[in-house]
Amino acid sequence: MFDPISLLIRLVVGVVLYAASTLFDQAKKREQQKRTTGTRGSTQFGGRVPQYFLIGTVGEPGKQEYQDTWGNSGEVPNANLVDVISFGDMPISALSGLYVNGSKVTLATSGSDERGSPISEYNIGGNRLWWRFFDGTQTSASSYLTGKFGSDADRPWLSDMIGRGIPYLVMTALWDEKVWSGFPSYVGQFQGIKLYDPRKDSTAGGAGSHRWDNQSTWEFSDNNAVIIYNIERGIYYDGERIWGGDATALQLPYDVWAAAMDACDEAVSLQAGGTEKRFRGGRRIDLNERPADVIQDFLIGANARISHASDGTIYILVGVPDEADGAFSDTDVLGSEPLGSIPFPNLDDIINGATATYREPIQAWEGKETAPYYRADLEALDDGRRQADGLTLETTSSGTQAQRILQAVTEEGRRFRRHVVALPAPFAQFRPLQTLAWTSGRLGYDGKLFLITSRTRPIWGWVVVGLQEIDPADHNWTPATDERPINFAPITTNRPTPQEVSGFSVAPAIAVDTEGRQRRPAIDVFWSSASVAQDVNAVRITIALDDGGGEPGDIVWEGQAPRPELGAARIIQALLPIEAYVVQIEYEPLSGRETVASSWLPVTTPNVKLGPLDVIYGDLDLDELGQQMDGYLSWVAQSLREVIEEAQALALLAGDQEMANATQFDEMRRSLGTITSGLSATFDETITTAIVPINGQLVAIADAITEVSAGDGSDLATARFRMSAQSDEAGVTIGMQGRTGSEGDWRDAGAFLKVPNDDEEPTQFTVVADQFVITSGPNSLQPFVFEDGVAKMVAARIGTITAGQMLSDDEEFDVNLTEKYISIRLAD
Repeated sequence: MFDPISLLIRLVVGVVLYAASTLFDQAKKREQQKRTTGTRGSTQFGGRVPQYFLIGTVGEPGKQEYQDTWGNSGEVPNANLVDVISFGDMPISALSGLYVNGSKVTLATSGSDERGSPISEYNIGGNRLWWRFFDGTQTSASSYLTGKFGSDADRPWLSDMIGRGIPYLVMTALWDEKVWSGFPSYVGQFQGIKLYDPRKDSTAGGAGSHRWDNQSTWEFSDNNAVIIYNIERGIYYDGERIWGGDATALQLPYDVWAAAMDACDEAVSLQAGGTEKRFRGGRRIDLNERPADVIQDFLIGANARISHASDGTIYILVGVPDEADGAFSDTDVLGSEPLGSIPFPNLDDIINGATATYREPIQAWEGKETAPYYRADLEALDDGRRQADGLTLETTSSGTQAQRILQAVTEEGRRFRRHVVALPAPFAQFRPLQTLAWTSGRLGYDGKLFLITSRTRPIWGWVVVGLQEIDPADHNWTPATDERPINFAPITTNRPTPQEVSGFSVAPAIAVDTEGRQRRPAIDVFWSSASVAQDVNAVRITIALDDGGGEPGDIVWEGQAPRPELGAARIIQALLPIEAYVVQIEYEPLSGRETVASSWLPVTTPNVKLGPLDVIYGDLDLDELGQQMDGYLSWVAQSLREVIEEAQALALLAGDQEMANATQFDEMRRSLGTITSGLSATFDETITTAIVPINGQLVAIADAITEVSAGDGSDLATARFRMSAQSDEAGVTIGMQGRTGSEGDWRDAGAFLKVPNDDEEPTQFTVVADQFVITSGPNSLQPFVFEDGVAKMVAARIGTITAGQMLSDDEEFDVNLTEKYISIRLAD
């Protein structure tokens, strides 16, 4: 005989057996589905990106819409890198955080310029990064983008590129090798689309200005139940439903949904102090996703269940209630019919612990495992086996919230008893997600709580229900004992520790020339050559006047030592003798990494002043002048006959017999002498005219030498005067010489005049004397005297002075035109 009640029981037993009646069953069912969405770790590129929107609190790297560069930084072109990144296709509430290269930065609006607001963490020697955010409600194009790229030849940003409904971020990074090692990456933290909360609608049973038909009254929410409510009713933009369900307010009973929303908002204490909402969430939702799948993610993130009744009503439950909605006993159960029950599952189908991955904001919204939930006592009951399952909490961004979810999932997963019973028609008032207390002597139940997971409509006076064992204690949470620490290293931008200077010292030094002559005061600077063996291009050296306390005064010189591997450098520029200085150095790396300047070290320069070798004589070569002086003194005493004979010999050696034969000369001599008792007095005069070969050509020469001499034994006093004129470039030379002394020990004075037969060579008058004096007539009180390399005069009227140094007699006032400084030493 056909029994419809038995058939219904068998059908409900099958539903209960395979239904996701526990939180663990619900989570595992979702885990087994293919996942293609959720928060991603890097920005998407290209056009093959589905439309999406952000809901709740969520981190998202977005999609790069545009990238270009502009402007110079010093000599660096295209120094400003601009990234335009979009974050969905619906306006959102706010940008609440930003991560650059994995590290959270501070969002402030002070100090803004055309690029936006600077980010303080990247103020490294000046601002290096700016942000500007558009929430999707903008009605005109960004003036910054149109101004910089409106005329770009390849990809102009035009005035109609408004991005209506599209939230986007404009990031500008200024090139700096000390800051950027590559293109920066960004992840935004957002408050998603604005949502309707019936608790804030005074016309729907709540209190407030929210109205379902007026989106301008809605606000941001990351309450899981509020998010699910909006998905069930539909996600709208500009009055049109673009995704989700189309349920009415009547299908979502206010009391049920308000209770679930309040449960999510409940404040939970934290070990570290403060509180957090019990369940809050967020997610990126692609428009090609099934709403039911997204709802499951938010249910899992709130230890919640949902039930769609056959009459279209939708119920939700967060956690489980502490008290039963009704009660029954064995006497209420249709005992004459088979009773379906699943008291204990197979060992392989149970869990005694769980782990979970959630989205950690501290780690730039990357996946992070929260502290696992294990129970040794349960493992002992399960033959000593640890059977922990893993969950992925797509909507959860709190590690402690993830722990509460794990604990409830694991504890409730140990509630094995499931039953299907037939109850009298009055029990039809109870619906799924309500609870019944069962007292059964046969099963040993005393007011045991069961959750209604399924229910038939009354038929033939009976209602069939599926029951799942529950215990409110499974959802208890005591922060002091239940909260477990989460260990993770925050993601930060780790730059190399600034390199300090090693082995730094200074010492006074003297700079010498190639002849070993002391020429300048100097400072020797030393550092450790080993400390600059890697990634150091130069050592920057700064020298300043000592302000009297070992601290820097005015900087007198700054420059680079381009060979740091030497470990030392000698500085001679801009230094005064006997002056107190302080010196500082800093390494300059190739990579642009940060370094630290040394402390200032004191040093006093040695007493080395400018000398005769430092006087500027225009084009005159002093070494050549010395040789010329020796030549003049030899020339004035040389006989022209020697010159003629030497020229003939050179012509013969060159094989030019004809040139040698062309030599002609005439000579006239006069002489007079008196000698007695070792004393002598002589006069000689020689006049010569000649045609001689010189350097391959015949040259006419006229020469006259006059000499008077007086001697006493080997000591002689000689005066000579010589005039010579030549037709070649030698031109005219006139010399006079006075000499006293003996062989090898002569004292000379002389004057020589030279007029070269060459317009490119200067005429010259040279005086050889220990002292050179010029007076104005008989006035001997104001002579011009040149003595010991120093010109002396009482008065001078000079239009322009070109000099190296001007120094007072006491050397207290020093004008150094060569080194470009003036020094005045004040008397004590």
